[in-house]
Amino acid sequence: MRALVWAVGLSLALGAAAQAEEQQSEQATGAPRGLAPPSQPADQTTTTTTTTTTSTTSTPQSAPSQAVPAPSSGEARSTADWQTDQTIRVPTQPGQPNGPAVTVTGLGRVDPSGAGLMAPSDGGLQPDLWRGSTRVTIENDIAALPNAPNSPAMQTLMRRLLLTSAAPPSGNGRSDESLLALRLNKLVANGWTAEAAALAPSAPRDDSAARQALAEAMLLQGQGVAACGQPTAIRQSSNDPYWLKMRAFCYLLTGDMQSAQLTIDVMHERQIEDDAFFALASQMTDKTEAKIASLPNPSGLHVALAHLAGARLPVSIVDSGWVPSYRLFAAATSDHELQLAAAERAAAAGLIQIDQLRAAYDSEQFSTDQLDDPEEAAKKLSSPKANALFYQAIEKRTIPAARATAFSAALLRADSQNEFALFALVAADAAMEITPTPDLAWLVPQIERVLLYTGNDAQAERWYVALSGGSPSDAPAINALQLHTVLGEPTAARTAKVQGALSWLGEHALKPGVMKAWLADRAAREIPLFDALGYLIPPDAQWALTANTTGVVPTPEQAQALDAMTQAAAQHRVGETILNALIALGKAGPERAEGRTVSRVVKALVAVGLTEEARAIAIEAVLGAPSNVH
Repeated sequence: MRALVWAVGLSLALGAAAQAEEQQSEQATGAPRGLAPPSQPADQTTTTTTTTTTSTTSTPQSAPSQAVPAPSSGEARSTADWQTDQTIRVPTQPGQPNGPAVTVTGLGRVDPSGAGLMAPSDGGLQPDLWRGSTRVTIENDIAALPNAPNSPAMQTLMRRLLLTSAAPPSGNGRSDESLLALRLNKLVANGWTAEAAALAPSAPRDDSAARQALAEAMLLQGQGVAACGQPTAIRQSSNDPYWLKMRAFCYLLTGDMQSAQLTIDVMHERQIEDDAFFALASQMTDKTEAKIASLPNPSGLHVALAHLAGARLPVSIVDSGWVPSYRLFAAATSDHELQLAAAERAAAAGLIQIDQLRAAYDSEQFSTDQLDDPEEAAKKLSSPKANALFYQAIEKRTIPAARATAFSAALLRADSQNEFALFALVAADAAMEITPTPDLAWLVPQIERVLLYTGNDAQAERWYVALSGGSPSDAPAINALQLHTVLGEPTAARTAKVQGALSWLGEHALKPGVMKAWLADRAAREIPLFDALGYLIPPDAQWALTANTTGVVPTPEQAQALDAMTQAAAQHRVGETILNALIALGKAGPERAEGRTVSRVVKALVAVGLTEEARAIAIEAVLGAPSNVH
């Protein structure tokens, strides 16, 4: 009995030591915790033990007992110090090494890479997300994900994927970055800095890449003071280039110019190259104005240091598609055009509310002549300012025909820039205010795209009613409404029309006429998508399943991802299927992808049970694809 009591006491003591260490670390950082259990370094084993009591007699053959070393007082330890893969036999009473003993066995490792902020109950994916996939495959795929894709459907799916708490895949991974660090870096690159800052404390203290992602997330949120505290304590001892720059930044933040200069001198001695960082630092240490013409590899450190120094950064940062910086741009720069560009990029990435972008557009000043002829005036303006001009031209016109003309011209511009999704959100209210009338039938192929994309399918159907008794020339537009409304909201009444609408499209897309090109493009793109979503394709439309499609031809990497996606879907490897689907679609998204690429992606997502996600991508591909009818 005394042996059992001693065993339980030992187990409780070990667990309390580990818990105290975790609590001490959390109190030091002050960072929020994820939903997953407290994490441990990837190369360490858990302190969880099993105990059994055995009665042994003293014999020459007995294995020698091993003592469990305790950490010395005042010495910082992690849970790794208590972890072991060995089976250890500890005597139950001091001074009796050959008497009754307790066997203590390590139970393996706890991997923090599976930590997350989302579960299925709050929008996350299933916890067996990576089942059947190897770790190195998943890590390489995460690294290859497009940053800030031009697709709300892809953004939503990627965010859920990166934030889901799930058991990590099996096998060995990359040597340069942990799985958790890769997820964190991808969150930051997409502008989800708050999520990255919340998830990062799950990383072990010695995971430099994960801690760097935490620093970037905090800096990009304007939390420079907090970022220079315990969460980045590694900067004080590491000679890694990033942490040396972080050390210099923190000295500059506190006004310790001498220590900052010494750190910068060390960086020069080590031949660390970062002209932009050194120029920004010199603006503070030497009062030399930083003149940065370009910044090809921006980071949170650059933006935070520019903010601290009061320096200007080039607009090319936003033009490059780098999105995490919009908060600091809005607060730190007096460059109105840079603020507008940052707001537009942030809205396209889903990082700010669309009303914020509308307000930015409204704040621009234009002459009456510019508003009367936005197409001509836009030739002399930057792209964000021209977009603001078109927005105001639509809003300020009261005559229905004039507003419809401005609306069509603005949509044509958005199509040419691959910004349909952004335009649709900005112009959603204007689309609702244009009254459906037969004399505006020419607008239907454009306005129905915006209405259905923004969920206003009831208003789209009012256009269908307005055209149903009109000219036979309206039949192509009516067909588009019949098929597109069922994609947006597949009610029973709409679904009943799908077979007839598909048959009509398949037949008329092959007939000569002024609408042939538009109908042929629609048939080749849309009919395979309906097939991928599980609809029966009538004989008249079967030819479109193997037709050539328009769109961007996949790169070799995207083609490889498509093949990997198809194989993963067949074996129901959900996470791997999603990753390769996102890679295959690329940064330009479903709107620009080749039709065959999109239909394969939709079919794969349906195969692993993600039907609604597949439908969202199909909607973007159908409604967002450039239309040659204007």
